[in-house]
Amino acid sequence: MAALKPHATKADYELAFKGFHYPISRAAILNMGRDKGGLDREVAIILKQLPDRKYATVDEVKDAVRSVYRARGVADDDLPI
Repeated sequence: MAALKPHATKADYELAFKGFHYPISRAAILNMGRDKGGLDREVAIILKQLPDRKYATVDEVKDAVRSVYRARGVADDDLPI
């Protein structure tokens, strides 16, 4: 089976993370994304799969996003962030 290739881009995620205040919970991430509107569908799907916890920094959110992609079989070279 070929590895999945994300279509969301780094810019899509930067848009999604804009305006976050840390620490931030997964629920707040999802609410802000919904309120912002216009998010890439893939970004919304991935954010819903984040572990339900508080994130202290944007780097922690990015690491969690990378983990979700890796669990879905995405190669490191293909990660959008």
